[in-house]
Amino acid sequence: MPDEVTAFRQPAPGSPRHRLDSWKEIAAYLNYSERTVRRWEAEGLPVHRRAHKRRAAIYAYRDEIDAWWNGGRARLEQAERLEAERPGTGRATGRPAHGVAILSVSALIVAAALIFALSRHSLRTPASASPVGMHYLAVLPLENLSRDPEQEYFAEGMTDELISDLAQIRLLRVISRNSIMQYKSRRVPASQIVSELHVDALVEGTVLRSGNRVRITAQLVDGKSGGNLWAHSYERDTRDVLGLQDEVARAIAREVEIKLTPEEQRLLGTSHPVSPAGHEAYLRGLYEMHGFSAEPDDNLKQRSLQSAIGFFQQALSEDPNDARAYAGLADTYRNMSTSFNAPLDVMPKARAAALKAIQLDNSIAEAHAALGSVAFVFDWDWPRAQSELQKAIELDPSLPQAHAYYAEYLLMIAGRPDECIAEFQRAYALDPLLPFAHGDLAWFQFLARRYNDSIATAKKMPNDDHVLALSYAALGQRDNAVAAANRALTYTTNPTNLFQIAAALAMAGKKDSARSLISRGQTLAQRGYVCGFNVAAAYSQLGEKDQAFEWLNRAVLARSD
Repeated sequence: MPDEVTAFRQPAPGSPRHRLDSWKEIAAYLNYSERTVRRWEAEGLPVHRRAHKRRAAIYAYRDEIDAWWNGGRARLEQAERLEAERPGTGRATGRPAHGVAILSVSALIVAAALIFALSRHSLRTPASASPVGMHYLAVLPLENLSRDPEQEYFAEGMTDELISDLAQIRLLRVISRNSIMQYKSRRVPASQIVSELHVDALVEGTVLRSGNRVRITAQLVDGKSGGNLWAHSYERDTRDVLGLQDEVARAIAREVEIKLTPEEQRLLGTSHPVSPAGHEAYLRGLYEMHGFSAEPDDNLKQRSLQSAIGFFQQALSEDPNDARAYAGLADTYRNMSTSFNAPLDVMPKARAAALKAIQLDNSIAEAHAALGSVAFVFDWDWPRAQSELQKAIELDPSLPQAHAYYAEYLLMIAGRPDECIAEFQRAYALDPLLPFAHGDLAWFQFLARRYNDSIATAKKMPNDDHVLALSYAALGQRDNAVAAANRALTYTTNPTNLFQIAAALAMAGKKDSARSLISRGQTLAQRGYVCGFNVAAAYSQLGEKDQAFEWLNRAVLARSD
């Protein structure tokens, strides 16, 4: 099957004036996507339209396209530069292989791109025009070519799995899916994406499922110049979709000139056939599990997680040995703990699912991360927690939740605040646009008694006024603490946050307000689980020791984290 991206088909020499007979051929001649060249029509791209509806709608001539570009190059470049400077636009400049300048990179954003995360630490090499040294990438959402909104879960799931495959390569750092999904509906210049995510390269792509066939097209784009470095298409049967993803990941590794270790070659070369129905259910589970963090309220978040559990269980009914579905279950149950459900209700299920995933496939980093977190916050098995979390980071250094869970361990158990903050920073670097998905850095800076740092971080984060209030109160800045607490109360209804705000108000001397807030929080807590440690902290700041100890005992018995 011809490659839509790389074939660059030229009209036969005998065709009239080297005519290009479709958007596809025009895009290939310009060495850019169909979406972009369609936009260029409004900028004067000489496209002709036929009157006969049964024939192809458009055609163009090479010499007219060349004349169009050569005659208006300065004007077009200036227009693109001005457009690129406007927020929320999707245009930037570049140059294709045929000598025609690239005027837009908006197509890079709506398609799937692999952008390798820039950690600014040990692996960086000097940037160059070649792919050499591109260790920091990210995967933007694969564009759903079916145009069917009901298939979005499939495109997002394929994006997730491609990220996971690339993240197994130790010399790569891959941006988390939470951040890359922020570009799914945003029209942003490639240069802005590179700046926001601190990456070396972008890879855009598309996915199309038709019957029992799946096709992925990917392009590697230089993050510095915007130039297209490589492009290829891959197609396989739906039963071999894992092999398809592995092949794409290996190809990208080759293009950025990273040599795979024997273990990485094994991991990316041992895919097995899957049940199409089971794989579809698994992708739907991923879609719901990852989507919970973007939901606007707790009820929708909980509903999303419950839906994810149903889909993962459906995947396991199709294939009882699907280790990835067990890992998804473990992640989902772990996310439900404390925020929505009592740990005693869900953490044992998270542990069992993680253990089963590891039994079936010891290479799944998400399963080790989930098991390590359960061992830490629920089982209180510190050695197991440390070994599992370190194993998760070893398997996938780009997994932000593994770094976040390990940061909690380093602070709470090992008592190493410097390493804790550094580990959190790694998690945030891997997911810079949605860091809250992996924990609150300001909160852990507060727990580490780094109140000024906590204040600086909380000011940059949305909806972090409750931490700001606690930090100001700890420094004795009562007016600032009360002001931050009042701001938090305008938008939060989470009982845990209410008890934290109550503690801040008590520390700031507003004890009547704190008692009123505790009463309000306890009323809300009757509808579901609440972490007893936060209630105890509020009573402690009021000097009501008996109530504080009562809630501490409840927290211990409930295994609150």
